[in-house]
Amino acid sequence: MKSSTKDEFYTITVIGGGLTGQLMVSLLLKSNNIDSNKICWINLNKKTFIDTRVSFLNTNNFFKLKNKFKYHFNDNDFLNIKKIQIHNENEKLPLSLEDKQGHGVIIQNDTLKKTFKFLKKNLKVFKSKVIKTKYDQYHRYLYLEDGTKIKTSLVISADGNSSALRDFAEIKYVSHNLNHTIISGYLHSKKFNNSIAKQVFLNDGFIGLLPISKNNNLVNFVWSLDNEVLKNNKSNFKYHDEIIQRLNFFFTKYNICFENQKAKTTNYDKLQIYSSNITFVNNPFSEKIALIGDAAHTIHPLAGQGFNLSIEDCFDLLKCIDKASSYGKDFGDISILNEYGNLRKKRNNLITLITTSIFYLFKKRTRKFNNIINLVSQNLNKIYGKKIFSIIARGY
Repeated sequence: MKSSTKDEFYTITVIGGGLTGQLMVSLLLKSNNIDSNKICWINLNKKTFIDTRVSFLNTNNFFKLKNKFKYHFNDNDFLNIKKIQIHNENEKLPLSLEDKQGHGVIIQNDTLKKTFKFLKKNLKVFKSKVIKTKYDQYHRYLYLEDGTKIKTSLVISADGNSSALRDFAEIKYVSHNLNHTIISGYLHSKKFNNSIAKQVFLNDGFIGLLPISKNNNLVNFVWSLDNEVLKNNKSNFKYHDEIIQRLNFFFTKYNICFENQKAKTTNYDKLQIYSSNITFVNNPFSEKIALIGDAAHTIHPLAGQGFNLSIEDCFDLLKCIDKASSYGKDFGDISILNEYGNLRKKRNNLITLITTSIFYLFKKRTRKFNNIINLVSQNLNKIYGKKIFSIIARGY
């Protein structure tokens, strides 16, 4: 039986217990424009777990986190990626995008969680999900499953690709299934350079390869596999064996070998498997509510820019909140939310367009198409024009 209604008031309410939600709360607590006791966090995560996944943070975002917002990263916490190599079937040489300053860093999600950690002394955390929301001229009201009613000036929704708040607020969006399955896990490779990230375009899928440590031979793979391959044998498909076979056949000419050797902890034996969808939200806001992270945009992971867009959402929304504070405006004022939407539109739309176009360009190919791509890659290696890819990767 639900308890009787308990009314709570907060200036800002953040929803979502993932990395994006945690970063947003952490940034708000670092801000001097709002008291910590005026912020609440709806976080449904019941327990702490080890997150062995990794993220790519582009140079621009990593620099801001470290220098502008003073998050501390130990040198052993991350790997600096100085080169990105793009491989294709029947290539003579990969397209190499080199940047001596670095394209960005590879860092484990569990390390990011610890870096974004904050004291919860003055922060109210709710563990009950939102089941309904309303708004008036001044506030948005959130009704939780446990009977709590929260009145707030601004809701920041970071509740993922299947955002309930996005639906409750009737924010329009377009969602499309790419008919690919994403598989993420780990392999061992003794000759994989730990300052190079690779993207491999095969005829039945795409594989991103990211080194994760200076001290071991673990390589994280993010494999986008055509569902047609899985259609008839999904129940007995041995993911590790299949990806090792594909990679070793492809990289034998580079004398790089991969193996499914168990690490010291079984956490690295686990696979993350999920459907590949893109979600486009033209206006990531409504009355007294702003969407950030996957609730605002979901893209294919082949470019490694998904979490970068989420970080930038947090930066730009915080900028708008600070501006509202300096003008004495309500944080949920529609003009503030409009400004947030305009700040995000160009970058989010560009990355969504680029990643989706690359996906469809490489999804259905022939040997003739591969030869054309390889010819373009060889010539692109020689010209200044390839720097545009480095600029996109760095986040500028």
